[in-house]
Amino acid sequence: MANDHGNVDRHRRMLLGAGVGGCVGAALGTRVETVAAASTVKPGDVLVHSGGDDQGEAVDAKALIPLEPVLTRPRSSAGKVRQGKNNLITVVRVPAGELDPRFADVAAGDVVAVSAVCTHQGCLVSDVGHFGTAEGKLACSCHGSVFDPRVGGKNVEGPAPRGLPALPIDQKDGQLVVTGEFTGKVGPS
Repeated sequence: MANDHGNVDRHRRMLLGAGVGGCVGAALGTRVETVAAASTVKPGDVLVHSGGDDQGEAVDAKALIPLEPVLTRPRSSAGKVRQGKNNLITVVRVPAGELDPRFADVAAGDVVAVSAVCTHQGCLVSDVGHFGTAEGKLACSCHGSVFDPRVGGKNVEGPAPRGLPALPIDQKDGQLVVTGEFTGKVGPS
């Protein structure tokens, strides 16, 4: 009989532990979700270099070289660089006259900003292809999806189910400033 009583106590402790653990996990999950939502790119943010010697410095729109992608992140008006994968943004200057007019409203002149997160499996898309059908387009090195910055990040090849969402930007004092939200969902569906 004492053995059955011990099993009941152990069972109660396991249930109590699972319940407490579930509540703590739910509370932490809510906090993480709140922090993630609060750190999403917002209108008024300035795009800054994501790495290298210029990390954290505003991207100079005039210094961008055509079809040379720059990996950026948004910096809030309070000066905080927004972290997280969904805040990685590829900026590309499109050669003069090659931007599809349908995307002129989200571009800053001839500069386009698109999510740097592939819509297939969430890999980083920040390189421009130099051969074949990828020439002059953004290429995902994981599974070969190719996106055209001239057409607002349209998927032109590979397994990605949709294009990279564009981020509306404008130029102010030589800096790239976010003017709206991404045109679609960032990352995989």
